[in-house]
Amino acid sequence: MFGVVQEEKEEPKVRRTSHFHFSRLPFRFQKILPWLGLVILIILLVGYYLYKNYYSNYNYIKVDTDQYLVYTQSSSYNRQNMRNEIPFINIDSPDARRVNQAIEEYAESFLENQDNLFVYDSQVNGEVLSVLIKMKDYSDGYSFPESEFHTYNFDLTTQNLMDDDEVLSLFQVTKDDVSSIIQKQFEEYYQKEVEEGYLIAEECNYQCFLNWRGVSDYIDDVHYYVRDGSLIAYRGFSIYSVFSEEEFFDDESYEFKISN
Repeated sequence: MFGVVQEEKEEPKVRRTSHFHFSRLPFRFQKILPWLGLVILIILLVGYYLYKNYYSNYNYIKVDTDQYLVYTQSSSYNRQNMRNEIPFINIDSPDARRVNQAIEEYAESFLENQDNLFVYDSQVNGEVLSVLIKMKDYSDGYSFPESEFHTYNFDLTTQNLMDDDEVLSLFQVTKDDVSSIIQKQFEEYYQKEVEEGYLIAEECNYQCFLNWRGVSDYIDDVHYYVRDGSLIAYRGFSIYSVFSEEEFFDDESYEFKISN
């Protein structure tokens, strides 16, 4: 064409990719491979079962694997038809056994007064189990009780009872920090009582307010509870005075948030 000889085009060479095929395996491996897959699947299922039913629920440290880490071992009703609940810390360790015995003995004595109330809360945060005992003592005969608290914090990795310093170190706070926070909250209580007319500053100053609360040292009788990832200090104090201050306080007044 037009004096030009057209060269013949070579057919493009198709590059063939070599694919692995199960049938190329030696026959003995073909027989073993499905069983190997089955064994791996069984191992994964057993691991998931153990995690879900043994480790994630802390069954490996429990006295009774059918119960929660903390459960109500006995209950009763006081004269106001409010339910008392005695907790059992379901951990198989010497510390837990000592705490359970102490709780049981104290509750038995405390509830001899059938007006009193004994209840609890508990939470797991990370590897810390916190148990809060809340008691309302009507033994003085007043319609408004004295509130008392006690807490127990367990390290679930060791099953040991933690002391206050160990709990505070988790939140990087000191007892001086706690004292300052409690002082600030009491000062706010006093200011609000003056603003709302419970107290007249000229008649009862801040020290007078503390005297009625029975507070001489902010850090006395403080108990630590870990709730929703925060450190809460519980401190009991008297709510009674001739100024009818018992109407100002409620159950949350005893909570002092120490750390987020």
